[in-house]
Amino acid sequence: MADRASSYELERKEDMPSASPSLGQLEGETLETTTRHHNGHTTNGLAPPGQHTQPHSSASSATAVNVQPRQSCHPVWQFLENWLIPASTGNHPDDTVPTLDDTPGLPRLRYNLMDYKWKLIIVSSLLVIESSILPIALFYGLWYGTNLRHGIVFAIITAFFGLVTGIEFGLRSLKLMLPRDEYRPLNQDPVKDRWKFDFTHATLSFGYTYMTGILIGASIPHEPIVKPLAMPVPLFFIQMGLQLLWAGWANKKHKKAPCRISSVPKGGRVPPLVFTIVEDIVAVDGAGGKEYRRAINARYEVSKRFREMIARQNWFWGVGALVDGVATMIIIWTVPQEIAYGVAWASPLIFSAIWTVITVIWVRRDLRREKAEWRANAEPRLSTAGTAAQQEMQEHHSAV
Repeated sequence: MADRASSYELERKEDMPSASPSLGQLEGETLETTTRHHNGHTTNGLAPPGQHTQPHSSASSATAVNVQPRQSCHPVWQFLENWLIPASTGNHPDDTVPTLDDTPGLPRLRYNLMDYKWKLIIVSSLLVIESSILPIALFYGLWYGTNLRHGIVFAIITAFFGLVTGIEFGLRSLKLMLPRDEYRPLNQDPVKDRWKFDFTHATLSFGYTYMTGILIGASIPHEPIVKPLAMPVPLFFIQMGLQLLWAGWANKKHKKAPCRISSVPKGGRVPPLVFTIVEDIVAVDGAGGKEYRRAINARYEVSKRFREMIARQNWFWGVGALVDGVATMIIIWTVPQEIAYGVAWASPLIFSAIWTVITVIWVRRDLRREKAEWRANAEPRLSTAGTAAQQEMQEHHSAV
């Protein structure tokens, strides 16, 4: 099993600075989950039994922590920290990633969506209403059901656009700006890099900017230009599709990151964008914090099956988003504007619903296979280790 993953691990050691507590560990190694202390240094605890990992430096490891005295902050920031950071966050040592008992050495993600099901249901429902149902309902209801000037119709629609996403975007901005470094990416200086957001935040900022610009610009004329007003979401899908495909290609070709991509520093190996988005969204919007960032990076590092699953999902969403966005854009400019508007705002919702259902089924299957394969490969190694320990004990007693 170690041979199967060794080539990949060597490449990551060369191309990407450490981004998790388990860096440098080969997939086949048996890992321990207790924090070790060696020569006065706290190691990550994910090391082969009987061996100690070398102390990590802050420049090369996401889990190296410079213990500094807690500085007092403005009462406003203190209030925001108490509000935005759950009391349960950070209960585990900064340099330890727990593993599952039945899969020793496989880092546990420690995040259950069911714990946040009501928040997930409420936010998802509001996003669906804002990004699809509400624009369609207001457009056809006000366009055909009232005598309002068309400019006023789109002024009303534009006023509602971005309401929910704007609130969510503002909250994630606050979380990333908090003096307490709980949500920001790994491998960053908590003081110097406080105002540097994660890669998902930059991606969303770019998309929100041109989407808002199109909605405002096309609705300014006395008679609004309807077809451009149908373009924002399909354009965003095209943007995301291209980014996903580029990241998938760059990761496969072992390309170096031209800039920081969340927890991957500039010059590290480009990760699949799906991995980056999941890390950022769960860590910040889902309140998983740095604990989740460390865990998912550790899981990605040691599990070949997990890496393959992420790569497949990256291509799946990249191709799907690009095809849906391009096809919708073609429809927008080839059918009457009254039909184009409805298709443009409904198509992304239908696509997202179908792709999400497929993804959930697919990922659950892959995770089950990952754990089954991990257990199957761990049992012979544990058995061998146990036999070696018994022989060593027998030799010791014989010598005595």
